[in-house]
Amino acid sequence: MQPLFPDLIDLLLESSAANTVQKYSNGWQKWKAWSQSKLGVPVLPAIPLQVALYLTELVNRAVCEGHSVSVIESASYSIRWGHRLAGMESSTGHPLVRGVVEGARRKLARPVQPKQPLSHDVIANITLSLSTASASLADIRFLFILLVGYAGIFRISEILDIRVKDVAFFDDFMKINLLKRKNDQYRDGHVSVIARSRKPTCPVGITEKLFSLLPDSKGSSYPVVRKIVKSKFSKQRFHESLGISYSTAYSNFRSYITPFVSDSRLYGTHSIRIGGANDPGFRSLDSALKDRHVGWKNPKSKFRYLEAVPDDLVEIMRAMNV
Repeated sequence: MQPLFPDLIDLLLESSAANTVQKYSNGWQKWKAWSQSKLGVPVLPAIPLQVALYLTELVNRAVCEGHSVSVIESASYSIRWGHRLAGMESSTGHPLVRGVVEGARRKLARPVQPKQPLSHDVIANITLSLSTASASLADIRFLFILLVGYAGIFRISEILDIRVKDVAFFDDFMKINLLKRKNDQYRDGHVSVIARSRKPTCPVGITEKLFSLLPDSKGSSYPVVRKIVKSKFSKQRFHESLGISYSTAYSNFRSYITPFVSDSRLYGTHSIRIGGANDPGFRSLDSALKDRHVGWKNPKSKFRYLEAVPDDLVEIMRAMNV
């Protein structure tokens, strides 16, 4: 039976998304380090009072450093995750621990400040300013992120994960195969179909232009969004295999949109996705078609993205014939 233990561990780890496992693993290591630094505090199974004291320490630190309640919630979930992996009941379900977490939510509560959507007009203005004969590799790379992200209503992480072999071009559209989406719990993947508009803002056109500049334009497993390199003896080019980090994508995003918005602090990379979801043309589509395109499986997710339009709300009263 012993040879089966590695497979058992792999299956348990596969029960959650890779990013979730990484997050909880880090949180578990922090709990482990804290407990081992104290006398008589077992790591496993954790004692409710000691977990409550650990979370209280995190709350006090969060208050001083201006962190949100997510730090405490993540710590609690991580401890529960570690116990479940060990096949043990977690003390995080104890009323004492749950009370600390609930108290932290109230104490660390802050107004929700969602990012503003990038409107179609802003998208068009940025595109027109960058679509020149002298456009740099960075310009073209950003236009790909902007236009494909807006049309596909993708998260920035999904865009950065697109590989060359995931994209297929056709006369009137292109297909992008996403290996995973945030709501794709069982990793079935998702195929997004994006039409060719032949306008300056055409996402298919900018994708083809970017592909023409990549060192490998067919069938590779390397990311489409590449790092830009330059040597003493050659001009700028896209790296043979390396993609870019989120921090680089965010920095580029801020620098490109700043001239086109009144306050760039109100916008983030997620503004591309929110903007696409609030595009008037997209909003007018059949609900099932929108859900399929975006990958929404939970109606609550949809309402977090779609802003209330006064005309839509007025229609409710008209329908009621009051």
